[in-house]
Amino acid sequence: MNSQQLWNERFRRYVSEIRRYLRYMLNDHLLFVLLIGVGTGAVLYEKWVRALSPQFPYATVEAFVLALFLTPSAVRTFLQEADIVFLTPAETKLRPYMQRSLLFSFVVQTLFLLVGVLVIVPLHLRFAPTSLTFFVFFLWLLKGWNVWIHWREVHWVEQKARWIGNIGRFFLNGVVVYFLLVDVPLVLFLVLLVIMLFISFYFWNATKRKPLPWEELIWQEAQAMRRFYRLANLFTDVPHMKEKVKRRRWMEMSFTFITDWRKEAAFRYLYVRTFSRAGDYFGIYVRLTMIGCLLIYIVPTGYGKALAACFFLYATGIQLFALSRHHRGHVLVSLYPLPPSMQKKAVLQLLFLLLSVQHVVFVLILIIEKNWVASLWTVGLGGAFIYWIVFRYFSNRWRERK
Repeated sequence: MNSQQLWNERFRRYVSEIRRYLRYMLNDHLLFVLLIGVGTGAVLYEKWVRALSPQFPYATVEAFVLALFLTPSAVRTFLQEADIVFLTPAETKLRPYMQRSLLFSFVVQTLFLLVGVLVIVPLHLRFAPTSLTFFVFFLWLLKGWNVWIHWREVHWVEQKARWIGNIGRFFLNGVVVYFLLVDVPLVLFLVLLVIMLFISFYFWNATKRKPLPWEELIWQEAQAMRRFYRLANLFTDVPHMKEKVKRRRWMEMSFTFITDWRKEAAFRYLYVRTFSRAGDYFGIYVRLTMIGCLLIYIVPTGYGKALAACFFLYATGIQLFALSRHHRGHVLVSLYPLPPSMQKKAVLQLLFLLLSVQHVVFVLILIIEKNWVASLWTVGLGGAFIYWIVFRYFSNRWRERK
């Protein structure tokens, strides 16, 4: 068996699968809006950094943020369920395969770390005396160490041991970055490096004779693909995605207004339950609402606050409009003795309700701030925008989709 050729074939298959869905994801209007949002956020963030006082604890903030990007170091192996049967006898010949997986994972994780570096660059240039080039190079080496240690941690069957390892690495990464940013004795920094070398030797010695944890690696690979498919499903249909349904009992009390047995309420009942249980619709709604509240609080001008509210209303609406495609492949839904217009009406009413609640939350943030001008602007612009996006834009997209 040529393990290098096997890895190359699976890597090409993986790239082909990713490109298949990126064509739909990167062509959506949301990409354009997100680029505008990221650019606006970057400008506001830089202004906020320039306005900080010299006593700002930049080292603590920078160490915490970078530790969040350094600690997660998953290794992609492209293993499949059948490999536990067919590749186990050839486990001793898979070393080149796993080496390529580690190298690929390190490159991907480096790109992930680059996002964190871009986040802290304005803060670093404003306060830190350490050279940015040397700092980034050390972070790159530290990321490689995290990927290698995570690979060794996977060989531990005990889930509890891996949780302890992740917490320990998060703390150690934060302390190392903190020591790089502040003036500490060189001895303390060398002590940390010795601790890292000891940890590396311990994990290497404890796992060098352990077999590959096939079940764990296959499960992690399946989880990684499931996360990507869940994201892609917001833009287009993913037929082979395995969805998980999570019942949220605490939300059922708020759904009593739809628990009637009239046939007109069938689609409304279906899509409300879909929003609360299926996929990640509820999580996306909560996360965008919280981020929107934070950005509205940070934006200095009243007009900017109103525009930020409209931006997050648009982003939330675009993400939740995927509800209209959620049951497209289900035969039972097409057997409902109801006209398609009632399905469209149920989805648009639900979107209008969710965006209206989010709009009220944004306005309450401004009222708490006692920013009355921004509140009035947000009420007017947000209300008109919700009506337009739901009953004009989404209604037309539904007609085009049909």
